[in-house]
Amino acid sequence: MIKNVQCSMSNVRGLLTLNFGLRIFIVILLLILDFGLRTSDCLYAAFENQSSGARPYGMGNAFTGLADDIQAIFYNPAGITQVRHKELITYFGKPFVGLDDKSDISDGFVGYLHPLRGRESLAVSVSDFRLSTVYNENIALLSYAKEFSKRLSFGLNMKVLRLKYGSDSYTDIDPLFERNSRTSFSGDFGLFVKLSKKFYTGISAFNLNEPNIGIGETVRLPIRTRLGFGWRSKFATFCLDAEQHQDELKYFFGGEKSFFNDKFYFREGFGYGKDFTNISLGLSVLPDPLKIDYAFQLPITGVKDIIGTHRLSVVFEFGKEISDPYTKDLESEISRLEKEKAELQKKLETTEADLTNISSESAKTKIELDEIQRQKEQLEKDIRRIESRPAPKKILLHTVERGDTLASISQKYYGTSDRWQDIYNANKNKIERGMPVVGTQLVIP
Repeated sequence: MIKNVQCSMSNVRGLLTLNFGLRIFIVILLLILDFGLRTSDCLYAAFENQSSGARPYGMGNAFTGLADDIQAIFYNPAGITQVRHKELITYFGKPFVGLDDKSDISDGFVGYLHPLRGRESLAVSVSDFRLSTVYNENIALLSYAKEFSKRLSFGLNMKVLRLKYGSDSYTDIDPLFERNSRTSFSGDFGLFVKLSKKFYTGISAFNLNEPNIGIGETVRLPIRTRLGFGWRSKFATFCLDAEQHQDELKYFFGGEKSFFNDKFYFREGFGYGKDFTNISLGLSVLPDPLKIDYAFQLPITGVKDIIGTHRLSVVFEFGKEISDPYTKDLESEISRLEKEKAELQKKLETTEADLTNISSESAKTKIELDEIQRQKEQLEKDIRRIESRPAPKKILLHTVERGDTLASISQKYYGTSDRWQDIYNANKNKIERGMPVVGTQLVIP
């Protein structure tokens, strides 16, 4: 129940006129929902009890940075984009079992998640929290989330909040309870970020419009914000959440580990705040296609002398998995590559058959290639030998003109007339009676 109890004499007189059961009810709700009276002017407790299902509860209510099933709508609506199958959940809880006054407190909800193509998801749920016939809270919720990139998702909740008080002969005549119910509208948002394949973070804010839930006076439901981190390791999954509610910070830590090929899970968690400290344990069995979760939470401070809170939820997963749009192109490419692989495999088989048939020709070709290689190497040796020879001397010729003598030609080319005999010996067939024949060409040695 959330009622803004103002410290005025008129309200005190109103409370004193209530019957004993209703007075006990108010005390219990202030105790179990707000974990102790605050010292400020106003007290808020309504719609603080999250009907979240057993799995997050078993992890100590740390789920904002993991948010990977339908129960994310109560922690971070952006996380439901991770769910690619349809999910139907039903949940029932018994908070604070063993209170001295035997109060019958219960909560529960049913929900349905429907993934859409384009990495979008829709979810609806209806939850109920009640204390016998004295007090009742209902929330009808519509959730939408979309993944904008491979790393970032955004989600919204639109909620209808309804609270109702029971009535008897005393409340019927009390002007404070002239109106016994209130319906309001509220909204939440969340962001979910995949930092890496193993690390995630999320942030969410609830009651963004601070709806008025007061009866007979204005009572605003304050904004509540959460920041969470998730880490998936080979050993286990761990979560850490921090929640800001008015001026109070609350911290939640939890983890889960799977056994027997992910058919059994064990969970534990811890919560700490100004007015409370608690521990949680949880178990799950997964007989396909069901997920059956149980959670137990025991307060260490705050509410005492009880046997804890117990929660049980069943999730039914069904329908065809919606393909990831980011893998659609990859799937198409994989299909194309598989076709190419099949074609190449066929060609390879044909080629292997041809190779078997021409193995002898292949051997013959190898012999011919070896012979060509040998000839090539021999030619390369010959080329190197020829290239290593000195360049031939240039042949010098002299055309005999009228008046030329062997002595004058020797003088012209050697600078001395003494080598006329060398010229003679090289050109005997072109010399008559000791004189070179005019018009002939003499070799100058």
